[in-house]
Amino acid sequence: DVAYKAKQVSINNAFADMTQLIEGNELKALLLCGDDMATCESNSNALKGKDSIGQVVNVGCPMVKDFNRFSENAEEILDSCMNHLAETIEMSVEKDGLFNVIIVDSTANKIITSVFARTFKDFYDKYDVLEKGKIIILSAMTDRSDEWHENFLKSFKEKVLLSDPAVYVEVALYGTADDDFKLLLVSEHDDIVNELKVVTKFVERTTGLESEVRLINGGLWKKQENFRASHPYSPDDYDKTSPLEQWKSQHPLGLQIITQMETENPLSKDVLTKCLRRASKRFRLVKIEEYDDLGDGCVLMATWREGSVFVLWDGRGHVDINLFAYEGLDEEESEAFNLWFRGNTSLRVVLYDEHPRGFGRVVSYKHDFDPDVEPHWAQGK
Repeated sequence: DVAYKAKQVSINNAFADMTQLIEGNELKALLLCGDDMATCESNSNALKGKDSIGQVVNVGCPMVKDFNRFSENAEEILDSCMNHLAETIEMSVEKDGLFNVIIVDSTANKIITSVFARTFKDFYDKYDVLEKGKIIILSAMTDRSDEWHENFLKSFKEKVLLSDPAVYVEVALYGTADDDFKLLLVSEHDDIVNELKVVTKFVERTTGLESEVRLINGGLWKKQENFRASHPYSPDDYDKTSPLEQWKSQHPLGLQIITQMETENPLSKDVLTKCLRRASKRFRLVKIEEYDDLGDGCVLMATWREGSVFVLWDGRGHVDINLFAYEGLDEEESEAFNLWFRGNTSLRVVLYDEHPRGFGRVVSYKHDFDPDVEPHWAQGK
């Protein structure tokens, strides 16, 4: 519709203006496209007309159109997509040189960006594809359903640019409710603030929108040569009364471990019940209850005298496991439980977190805490 097209024009203008954060006016851009290649081509043509951009290469995967991650050939399709991206990028680099700009088009989705990130991580030293010191990655969020754009850029910064000086930036652009969007960027420049102030003014003029820099994450502090503190402080300069009172007030009683698992293969309540029974055999007198009238998946609950475990399945490929015990549970025991639970399935652990539980603002594990021994930080000089 008219409002969507107008917003897309503003986004393309903002992308082009933001490339001024890189020196040079013949920059080579990679436009990551989704299923709608016609719209992506239109956006590409709009970017080609900007002064700072010399070339735009459209990159996408036609084979992931209507992709179903539960289909039998899902892995083959993703591998084919990754190979296609790698070949397209390699051919472009051999022909026309390295890229300076990566733009996530409005047509792109989580599948294509995920495969794109894997392609960079698995196939390349980044400087085989990107020009060192002249790199910027751009994307835009038009509503809350686009929050995965944030995750993609943050992940790209951490896993592809790695330890190099790099910043993640969020710039809000707003006019009327129909015009609003958030501009996201990652840049190798670590001292970007002053340049960003200038460039956002260009963005305001070309889009007619107001701008507000909401977040700059990962930049380096400006170095002060031969800096000497006026008064160096040590731990002994701080009053430890309140933290020591809190330390002594805690009463750790047990351990809670939360694990998230995922798989691309089909699951069922029966499969997960067998997994739970197999894993909980190590606990005595276990009682298992099943609840499958809460949605697409189910909730399984196993209880015994010293603890409990809750298994929540979303009906697709995600499983949450909440394990608690007063005694006998540690990291080794938890790993054994998870290993037995996964058993012959293709489930893999994607998150593991453990917390001491009790009362009195517990922060210490039960096996580490002795109320009669002061922590080292509370002891005097």
